[in-house]
Amino acid sequence: MDNIEKKLQSYSKEEFEVPQKVHYRVQYTLKNKEKSKEWPLIKKLVTMMASLIVIFIGSISVYAVCGGTIEGKPIIEWLGIKFSSEYEEYKVNVEGQKLTNNNGTSISLTDTVCDEGFTILEFDVNLSDEDKEKLKIGEPILTEEYMNIPPEEISLTADEKAKVIEEYGEKLIDSIYVSLNNELITDEMGTYLNGLNNYSIIIDGENYWIRPRSAQTTTKISDNEYKIYQLYFLTDKELGDKKEFTISLNNIVIEANETQFNSEEVYLPIDGQFDVSVSKEKAIENTKIFVPECEEVKNKNMTKKIEKVIDTPLQTIVKVSTIYENVSLKSLTDNKRDDYIDIIEYMAYNENGTKLGTFSYETKRTITYEDGTVEEWEQGDIGTSKNFENANMELTEYIIIEKNKENSKITIELKEQHESKPFGKFEFCLND
Repeated sequence: MDNIEKKLQSYSKEEFEVPQKVHYRVQYTLKNKEKSKEWPLIKKLVTMMASLIVIFIGSISVYAVCGGTIEGKPIIEWLGIKFSSEYEEYKVNVEGQKLTNNNGTSISLTDTVCDEGFTILEFDVNLSDEDKEKLKIGEPILTEEYMNIPPEEISLTADEKAKVIEEYGEKLIDSIYVSLNNELITDEMGTYLNGLNNYSIIIDGENYWIRPRSAQTTTKISDNEYKIYQLYFLTDKELGDKKEFTISLNNIVIEANETQFNSEEVYLPIDGQFDVSVSKEKAIENTKIFVPECEEVKNKNMTKKIEKVIDTPLQTIVKVSTIYENVSLKSLTDNKRDDYIDIIEYMAYNENGTKLGTFSYETKRTITYEDGTVEEWEQGDIGTSKNFENANMELTEYIIIEKNKENSKITIELKEQHESKPFGKFEFCLND
């Protein structure tokens, strides 16, 4: 419990911000969970989360304000990467893909962009005046009610509430999020989305769960108009050797990016389904795939090596395999141990020493126990609570590196998350 409390205290208030739908599910779980000695702390945490309903929805969701046009390319600063200046050259126009609800709000799938590393779907959203008012676009995040309510009634100290007001007191509800392939459920705990962050994607009729490889950005044109960029990092795990495939999107719901204090989440379901053919053929024509001659990186009981580099016109993608030997449950969970397995961070530089934006993710994590039993765990997770030793863990990861015209040689430095200095590096040339 002491460790939990210290961890909670180390977080900023922003890190407690959760969507209302998550709050509902936490409440439901707690309501049906046998109470334990941790109950008072958990309940306090849930109350704190609920009191800060200043919501940031989506696996990664950012927005920018501009005017007069619904064009451009997605710049996902939150991911740390920018797309190549050639982005527009690889856009494919989509026609006839428009859905409208009874209030006149519409969402149109307008363009796709696809290469060996990602697929982006571009949407135009036009809110009717009625639905704009339902989402409370343009209204303050913190209501007058919140301003006047005593802090102890929402389980905050006076200083904590003052910080919330300082941070959000002048902010407005000013953007939207589009949920895709997440069922909208209504039960005794309220109405909420069964699934978050658009981690579900249907490819050629088959459903895939791609946590955490989904991102969405929103460009606001006006209170009624938005450009949505929905990005999926797709690999051969989902696509195999496919160069063309169909993405299906249903259970489409529009919501505001923020919810006012003490307000229900407002959902705007859009009936119908998008089915769009996507091709990476054009990008493949200008893509180079090779296995670089670079040394493996070793640290403690870990060995990492580059399986291949995919240099597309839009991004450079590095596939990395990792083996950890003699893994135990304690080495995965106890950060005070010398053999603790920490998160590995990647930093990329070009030949001029310019730091390049990177984004990395796992696509596979397997554990082989001492008796030979093999389990596949969820990416980034510890998939068991049973005590074990002398196991081997294997990871498959991808590193997305920002495209830069000066990139002829790439250096990728590796470091443990809690350390300040790298312990090793990969180096390879792109132009050989």
